[in-house]
Amino acid sequence: MRYHQGVRRIKAGDAAAVIIYIAVGIASVMLLPGKGNVLRVSTENGEYAYSLDNDGIYSFQGPIGMTEIEIKDGKAHVISSPCRGKDCIRQGYSSSLCCLPNKIIATTASVEEFDAEAG
Repeated sequence: MRYHQGVRRIKAGDAAAVIIYIAVGIASVMLLPGKGNVLRVSTENGEYAYSLDNDGIYSFQGPIGMTEIEIKDGKAHVISSPCRGKDCIRQGYSSSLCCLPNKIIATTASVEEFDAEAG
């Protein structure tokens, strides 16, 4: 009898995506002390910033389609994405959001941190 029947092997790309996702999460916790007031979104097409004080739904084009992020009550979460696993949606509200297949990363920052980099 074969016990490994039906067990799917992890592909190198899947393992790399998990490692990157974990690294982004750890880095965001270590580098972002406390809650920020700006959501900073990085995509292949550019970087965007939105106040966490203003509720809204924002759409971002990635290589596989549109990802939507909702800001509500000072927090942000991914509400839809074309990626296969939907891990980005299951993250819930977080200071670091990441949809690796669609190459979209969002983090919270304070206005002072954001202005210092832009200046």
